[in-house]
Amino acid sequence: MTYENKKNNKHRVKIPLRLQLISFFSGAATMILELAGSRMVAPFFGTSLIVWTALIGIIMTSLCLGNWLGGSIADRNPNGKLLGRVLIFAAVIIAVTAYLSNYVLTTLQGLNLNLYMSSVSASLIIFAPASMLLGMVSPFVARLAMQTVDSSGGVVGKLSALNSAGSILGTFLGGFVLISLFPSGVILMFVASVVAMLSVFAYTGAWRKVFSIVIFISLFGGAFYAKEHGLPFSLIGTQIDTAYNHLSIVESIDRRNDRRVRVLVTDPDAAQSLMYTDHPSELVSEYTKFYDLAFHYKPDTKKILMLGGGGYCVPRYLLDDQSRDITIDVVELDPGITQAARDYFYLKDDDRLKIFHEDARTFLNRAFSDENFGQYDAIFMDTFTSATVIPFQLTTVETAARLRKLLKPDGALIVNIIASVYGPKSGVFHGIYKAFSNSFTTMMIFPANAPDPKYAYALQNIILVAMGNTASTVSPTPDAKFSNLLAHQWLEPFTPDSHVPAFTDSFAPVERYALIQQDIH
Repeated sequence: MTYENKKNNKHRVKIPLRLQLISFFSGAATMILELAGSRMVAPFFGTSLIVWTALIGIIMTSLCLGNWLGGSIADRNPNGKLLGRVLIFAAVIIAVTAYLSNYVLTTLQGLNLNLYMSSVSASLIIFAPASMLLGMVSPFVARLAMQTVDSSGGVVGKLSALNSAGSILGTFLGGFVLISLFPSGVILMFVASVVAMLSVFAYTGAWRKVFSIVIFISLFGGAFYAKEHGLPFSLIGTQIDTAYNHLSIVESIDRRNDRRVRVLVTDPDAAQSLMYTDHPSELVSEYTKFYDLAFHYKPDTKKILMLGGGGYCVPRYLLDDQSRDITIDVVELDPGITQAARDYFYLKDDDRLKIFHEDARTFLNRAFSDENFGQYDAIFMDTFTSATVIPFQLTTVETAARLRKLLKPDGALIVNIIASVYGPKSGVFHGIYKAFSNSFTTMMIFPANAPDPKYAYALQNIILVAMGNTASTVSPTPDAKFSNLLAHQWLEPFTPDSHVPAFTDSFAPVERYALIQQDIH
């Protein structure tokens, strides 16, 4: 053997397989914890950018603290027993999180804090302890694997790569597979059992390994029990996790007429879709009735595009009227929502209904670039990522240009916006109004809930009707239904706020304006 070969062998990195497994699967556990955690928070505080920022920020902070503590402790006491205790403790904390999170979140929700405080507090209480303990694992494993200073770079590099690879696996496994198959709490119980099993690889003593295996079996059994019987403090109604949302389906009584209503909820602050159980095709929400204005401004409307499916209440209502010769294309991002609409909201297959499961802006971009795509007589837009937040990419000047190209010159674009006409709660509406004014010559405002100008500062559903020309055909003698809707039109002078920019793809602060609405509300 040459001198050079001897030198290379001296620095060859040899990491025990058990330590490699700990590094890999602890990374996977961390990412699954984060993804499942977002679903646990969603029914209480939504899935807005603010909630995600708080969740990711607190977990990353906790991991950083764990890295620092783990490295410091490992230098003072580098032995597998201590690492095993850290892993057991992390497993128990994750299991406790699964069982008590709904109780903690319910308590926080009852405090009526603003969204910043609520989401940060929830992340700190529920996810920070487990994340910190998992963050301690990587530096501890590196210290145990390190034999000489000469090989330290290789040890740290390989273990970091394994931990990152585990994080990648956890991301895809959690996002693409687990969340579609199991409730969030059950996923956390499975994660807890995996972390407990990792402690078996950390310990060297036989009785400690047996103790870890007992903890693993207990937690794994707890996961199956939770899958069959649920967890304590479960939310009311049917709970469904989809690839994009956490859905709650509940029933209540409409106090206006004492009728039972089925409700689809994707955000705790609002009901997204409502249906009378005794007459599924009848519209419940007042704002949804304003989509009928398309037939007032263009009586021969036949081809309709709707962005946002939800419970498919509007398409079901329109298709139920056999007197209308129409077809509807619905763009709904989440196939899980469509399936929930089939299972709980009487959505049926219909040759006149075509569903596209993709992001609405992606659909618009594709249609915009296809010269043979054709145009619609009417376009309806009812898309929200949370109670009041429209996806920013659907509020911009660039989106308006795409909508305008897809709409016939005499057709109507009808958009549902939750805001106020004027005042501090009007930012979202004014930004969208300015953006769409770049492409549409006619802009009409219909406050759906409180049309009286004295309620101009009230938060409500505002229906924006945009048209490409000012000489559109209008029914000469509108029936009572149209007359009631037209009575809501804002006829006072309207001037958009000069301090609110026209939203663009590069700058559309819809979350900031929506948060102002929530704080004031």
